[in-house]
Amino acid sequence: MKSVTGFIQACIILIAILLTIWAFSRVALRETGRLFQDSSEQVELVVMHWAGGGGQQEDQIVEDSLRAFEEQNPGIVVKRINPGDSGQYFTKLQTMMAADDPPDVFYMDFSRMPAFVGAGQLEPLDQVVPVEDFFLPTVDAFRWDGTRQGRGPLYGVPKDFTTLGFYYNKSLFDRAGLAYPSDDWTWSEFIEAARAIGSLDPETTGAEIVTWDFVLRAMLWTEGTDILDDEGRLVLDDPALHATLERLRSWRFDEDDTLLGAEAEGLDPSSLFLTGRLGMVGPFGRWVVPSYREIPSIDEGGFEWDFAPLPSGARQANTIATVSWALASGSKHPEEARKLLAWLVGPETQAAQARLGLAIPTLDAVARSDAFIDPTVPPFNDQAYLDAVEYARVTDWPLDREFSLQFSRWMDLTLRSNRDLDQSLEGFDLWWKRKQASPLSGRDFAPMPWGLLLTGLLCLLAIPALVVWRRRPPASASSAQRSEERSGFLLALPWVAGFLVFMAGPIILSLVLALSRWNGLGPLSTAELVGLGNFKRIFLEDQTFWQSLKVTGYYVLLAVPLGQVFALLVAVLLNARLRGIEFFRAAFYLPSVLAGVGMSILFIWVFKSEGGMVNTVLAPMLGPLGLEPPEWFNRDAAWFGVPAFALMNLWLIGGSMMIYLAGLRNIPAELYEAAAIDGAGPLRRFTSITLPMLGPVLLFNGIMALIGSFQVFTQAFIMTGGGPGDDTRFYVLYLYSKAFELYDMGYASALAWLLLVVVLLLTALVMRTSSRFVHYEGLRQ
Repeated sequence: MKSVTGFIQACIILIAILLTIWAFSRVALRETGRLFQDSSEQVELVVMHWAGGGGQQEDQIVEDSLRAFEEQNPGIVVKRINPGDSGQYFTKLQTMMAADDPPDVFYMDFSRMPAFVGAGQLEPLDQVVPVEDFFLPTVDAFRWDGTRQGRGPLYGVPKDFTTLGFYYNKSLFDRAGLAYPSDDWTWSEFIEAARAIGSLDPETTGAEIVTWDFVLRAMLWTEGTDILDDEGRLVLDDPALHATLERLRSWRFDEDDTLLGAEAEGLDPSSLFLTGRLGMVGPFGRWVVPSYREIPSIDEGGFEWDFAPLPSGARQANTIATVSWALASGSKHPEEARKLLAWLVGPETQAAQARLGLAIPTLDAVARSDAFIDPTVPPFNDQAYLDAVEYARVTDWPLDREFSLQFSRWMDLTLRSNRDLDQSLEGFDLWWKRKQASPLSGRDFAPMPWGLLLTGLLCLLAIPALVVWRRRPPASASSAQRSEERSGFLLALPWVAGFLVFMAGPIILSLVLALSRWNGLGPLSTAELVGLGNFKRIFLEDQTFWQSLKVTGYYVLLAVPLGQVFALLVAVLLNARLRGIEFFRAAFYLPSVLAGVGMSILFIWVFKSEGGMVNTVLAPMLGPLGLEPPEWFNRDAAWFGVPAFALMNLWLIGGSMMIYLAGLRNIPAELYEAAAIDGAGPLRRFTSITLPMLGPVLLFNGIMALIGSFQVFTQAFIMTGGGPGDDTRFYVLYLYSKAFELYDMGYASALAWLLLVVVLLLTALVMRTSSRFVHYEGLRQ
């Protein structure tokens, strides 16, 4: 029997070893093949892009273009990667570049280009195509000299672009007796039209103006002002700047039915235009056209629509949003990649995308052809996009990507929450001065000593390995016991190796990165040692850190007790022995396993200020008291935004409810029977028997809820993005923004370790005090 057992153990060990060797050998052979690939063999290029408003049609255009390129170049095979939308795309691109395995050719947004150039990831492309065939402003958008856009080498060849303007409902203009907007209309004409359309009926709103950072800059340009001077310095004391922003705030909050304000509630203004109840929407570019072309005609119950450029104030102005094809500096086949890039920006591909309506071709000849200017389909005013190029310019920002993000956040406080404009501008100015004065800004540090760190880590790992190796079994141990011990070590070895490589390794690496400055766009060798600089900046300079901690703490105080009380009450109700009770248990548990994205979209409508489910219930209750329901994610977000997320959390109590239910069913029925004989009522039995016996379960669920409450991300990311301002900026959302939007991976690692410390301290505090209310006598048999 022992020999059979030993044989089975040996077979299991042999299989585990062979599987491990096979897995690592496959990876090694693949990478070795790449390194020693003969130049005469077929070349493989990797292309990565996203599918935006064009959806599957845009995806197919890229696919067809690549297959046509392969037919023209038999020695080249192109592999295509489409991670999804632009957000997923840049996360994937950052990961591939950090792993030193970037795609050869890929999309590059003009606003992110300087960060990638600074990380040394983009190859100059000045000689790839004749730039005189392109609209020059789109080409200049991808020039960078290390300080400003528009100058220096070319790091991307623009594939398409768009200028901005408003899309308007011609049918509503006809109902209001208004003339359609002209190409030189003004902001005064815009607001008068919005007022007239908004007064048609209670279901109609005049317009919606989005307040994205580059859109606000373009609107300021139309009034002859800006937040940056010609040298890139922040200037916020121009009266015209204050007047323009204050006018926009007044239109939104001081007038009824003029501006919708839907953007502030997490709704998509471009989609609301499809309902036919919105007069104008924008400023948007060409990217909404594919979806708007699905609007039915008037005969089919829809409406007619068209496009007008950005209104003028003191002058005409506009901005250019553009995307390019870029070439990775680490491409293994740069010549073939350049050839492919030139093909992708060629007239055939640009014409196909122009017919889709997604954007404007960057090639002048294609843009002025019938591929783009098509009078048979809307928008009929295609020429307006091109005419705006004459006075449009690219929105240039300081090299620090956080500048534009913070500008948008501070303006949100005024334009989405109706806060004082002067306070918002002063807050933004103070943040920028602190950021510039930070010791980590504009200073070079010593490279991270990876060799020394790796040597030290190997020495630390060698100590326990040496102890185990030198350990001798007791002299009294038999040969079978020694064999069993060796088998145990061998069986545990794959798990130990996996733990060290995939868990302990990343944990240690994140701790090291917390002491570094690393953008996550290049290999780890580019990291710089800053010591405790990240932590010093977090505690002494970063106001957003304290705000995110306050928001998260507010949520924890509301969501944890509220969620646990409701979960316990539901569990008590579902503990009844009734026919069909299993259905209700499943019904209450099911929401906790649903996708967070879908649930978040649902609750956007639940908490909608006007017509939302919650406010529809609250309105008749608060009306007699002279009160109005809150605007949860708008002007009242500072007080009611976090409670809305806490109420939303009640949808997810199913997991805790099932654990409480299991605990309730383990309480001996004899205890309740004895209490009933002694005259105890239901409430007394609950407080004297149920709660004490559930003590360990309460502790477990409470700790798990506490930990989970510090990790709120999906709901806030989808519903508010942390806004308005930072009113709903949860800690993990801020951490994500630092890592994957601002490319500050070292700082994000420091934030992650601080989160770990906070959760550990609170968990230890709960465990330390749990002896006062947790009793384990019921578990002792």
